[in-house]
Amino acid sequence: MSAEHISFEKSLDELKGIVEDLENGDLPLNESLERFQSGIDLIKQCYMELQTAELKIEKIIKKDGKIITETLGNK
Repeated sequence: MSAEHISFEKSLDELKGIVEDLENGDLPLNESLERFQSGIDLIKQCYMELQTAELKIEKIIKKDGKIITETLGNK
């Protein structure tokens, strides 16, 4: 798995595959370590995406009876 950006859903699918591979225990040690590191990278990416989504949700405000959103750069 490279550092390229993939969707949150694809990251979760890849992470699930890594967990299954590691749980099977059939991989050589070096490959297991590489897969483990890839999993850690995917977890970090997913966490960052979740944080971004949380910030966007927090920016949804009610004003004059209407729901409006603000971009992250505006206050």
